[in-house]
Amino acid sequence: MNGRNKSPFEYQEQGVNWCPAQVDREILRLRALPYLALESWSITNRQLHVIGTLRHTQQETGRKECLRVRMEYPREYPWDIPSVFDQDKRFAPSANGHQYPDHKLCLSFPLRFEFPVGSENLATEVLQASLVWFDKRCIFERLGVWPGAAEEHGYVRPLRLLLREEAQRSRSLSASAWCEWIIAELVYPDSDKGCPCLSGRPFAHCHTQLLWLAILYQCSSNAMRDYERRAARKAA
Repeated sequence: MNGRNKSPFEYQEQGVNWCPAQVDREILRLRALPYLALESWSITNRQLHVIGTLRHTQQETGRKECLRVRMEYPREYPWDIPSVFDQDKRFAPSANGHQYPDHKLCLSFPLRFEFPVGSENLATEVLQASLVWFDKRCIFERLGVWPGAAEEHGYVRPLRLLLREEAQRSRSLSASAWCEWIIAELVYPDSDKGCPCLSGRPFAHCHTQLLWLAILYQCSSNAMRDYERRAARKAA
């Protein structure tokens, strides 16, 4: 039997079992955050929900801002990312304001895998991202423009960007050209053919990430066109 110290989440890969000891550890971890004033917590259907206030001082104005948020832990936590909501509905949901219609904060494009999934600190990383979101949203409210770089909305456009970035990482001009052909729908990804980097290896055993993104982009693009056609027929 392995005697090493295990992570409290390690024994159950389908999601943490929120026993009292687990809850106490998580609440202590959240109470230690200097920018969060924890108010309450509850468990519903094996999901931990916490409510607290994010506190932030804007560098440009020195103004102190507060935002009450609700964080919902998914059943598969920490292998799935918690969702954070604007609890008091302070901000109006909008795409340009990076907030969903249900007041959930849009913190990251999922396929960028920016959060440490599987880590005990996943929730604190999500709250830190929420604090950054809050700062940017306050600037957006004043100026009407989201500060800094922002991911394009929807799935097709960000996938297009990820596909091009992956082609650039291959350092192959032929792979970059193939990527543009995929976007223009002049060619289609085929795992049985040779890799577009011209290495001579099968695509499925060479630049597999590029192949996966190309397939995902194509499927998302087709799905979006189908949705737009159905919406047009319904409008007519």
